[in-house]
Amino acid sequence: MRQKGQVEGEVDLVGMVRLTETRKPFVPENNPERNHWHYRDLEAMAKLTGAEPIFIDADFKSTVPGGPIGGQTRVTLRNEHMQYIITWYGLCAATSYLWFKKFLRRTPGT
Repeated sequence: MRQKGQVEGEVDLVGMVRLTETRKPFVPENNPERNHWHYRDLEAMAKLTGAEPIFIDADFKSTVPGGPIGGQTRVTLRNEHMQYIITWYGLCAATSYLWFKKFLRRTPGT
């Protein structure tokens, strides 16, 4: 096990709890014997280390020399508000046009 960067005593743990992953196509198999992990298999990691199946991505401030580099998790939320606006206003305009055409009578002689 890695000894460099180990801390003792009480620590504050800051990070993001992550779920286990399934292997995607074209991703190599994990190699627990060599401690090579290409995707998060929490059950296999927990079995190998004797720990609970909990995975926490550390933030950048918790990076330790000789240890994992924190802050690698990227959270990107898609902003699709403009698509929704265009969709709903377009549907509203189309419905208004069809309603106007069907239910408003034209005046005679025009």
